[in-house]
Amino acid sequence: MAEKRDLLDEIIDLQRDWTSLQEVPGELMGKLVDDGTGERRVFDPADYKEKPFANSGRCLRVASGRSDVCSRCLDVCPTHSITIHNKSVSLDDSCRKCGLCAAVCPTEAFSTRRHTPRQVYDQIARIASSYEQCYVTCTRALKRLPHGNEVVLGCVGSIPRELWFALLADYDNISVYLPLGICDRCRTTTGEETYADAIATAEEWADTPVGLEVEASELTHEFTRAYKRSQFVSGAVTSVERLVTRANPTLAGAKAVSKKITDHSQRLNRLQKELENSVGSKTTGNHVRVLTQSRKLMLGGLQHDPSLAELVKLEVPVCDPTRCTMCGDCAKVCTTHALDLSRDGQVTVQAAYCSSCGACVTVCEEGALAMEPMNTNELVVPDKVAEEVARKKAQAKAKASEYMEKGKKQLSRVADSLEKLDDQA
Repeated sequence: MAEKRDLLDEIIDLQRDWTSLQEVPGELMGKLVDDGTGERRVFDPADYKEKPFANSGRCLRVASGRSDVCSRCLDVCPTHSITIHNKSVSLDDSCRKCGLCAAVCPTEAFSTRRHTPRQVYDQIARIASSYEQCYVTCTRALKRLPHGNEVVLGCVGSIPRELWFALLADYDNISVYLPLGICDRCRTTTGEETYADAIATAEEWADTPVGLEVEASELTHEFTRAYKRSQFVSGAVTSVERLVTRANPTLAGAKAVSKKITDHSQRLNRLQKELENSVGSKTTGNHVRVLTQSRKLMLGGLQHDPSLAELVKLEVPVCDPTRCTMCGDCAKVCTTHALDLSRDGQVTVQAAYCSSCGACVTVCEEGALAMEPMNTNELVVPDKVAEEVARKKAQAKAKASEYMEKGKKQLSRVADSLEKLDDQA
């Protein structure tokens, strides 16, 4: 449903049209010259790709010493560039830098410096907050310098399902831009299946679809109405200040978006602290529990909309104590330390930290563990700070209503007194 326009919107459109005419020469030069270096700006796919590095301590195969516990990265790598030998994980020079291994690894044993789940979320969130539409695409699909609302990745499959869910839970204007047949000719042969599975799962969990655009002519690059109004109002209010301080009102919208991202980051940090306070940050063996970035973002999405917990389908290991021999193999293979084996033989699993990889079930020779559906309502971590703010707002509103009612009664009594005086006169 389109938002109702008012006079301010009309003025903004007039100002934008006039400004765009004035900035045509500058835009033409900007397409040819990089402002920072003075060199010609050209599209280089390497600028959007990054070779992952491996954290062998997170790898399930390394932790267990077995090859049957997990093979996700080996199966998804289109060039078979990954080698897992003894206690090390390595990638050779044939790596295509697609990032698929990082997306499918349940324990985030693979990572990059510029495209972590948290960084990708923030990048997409900034765009989705500023533009009417945010497009996620790959280097082969775009083949040009991206516009402000286009996120270019080595492969769309590098976004894991938990990150897609977090984005869909918070925003409704995210689309994938991939022309028809573009994946058929790509040498990253496993990319299409990977992103299709991840998006399909996230759509089921979030109960909302990811947009799809296949025609370049249909792409739009408009800022949102709220973003444009924020810029315009800031420019009008601070027009006198700009003459003295040379402040830039066009940054007002960007500042508002930046604050939104900062608030989200603080909310995730509070979430992790609340989680650590409730279940403990360490196991009985003094191992620090690991909350992966993807899982943290997913928990943030559930915190934003707890009703989605009923749609998220995950499994968690459950122990049959009559079969458990306390050998400790299950705790050894759990690299996120979600599973804990206490000294008295109790096996407990913290659902928020569990990656549902099933490695513990595989290594249990006695069959004491089995994967069963998780109660995903346990993943909803209450934001006590937000609840306290909401409570205070409700109290203030109730008090304001109380004062208004008292004021109305006093006015009513004054009116009655005046009417009596008038009758006596």
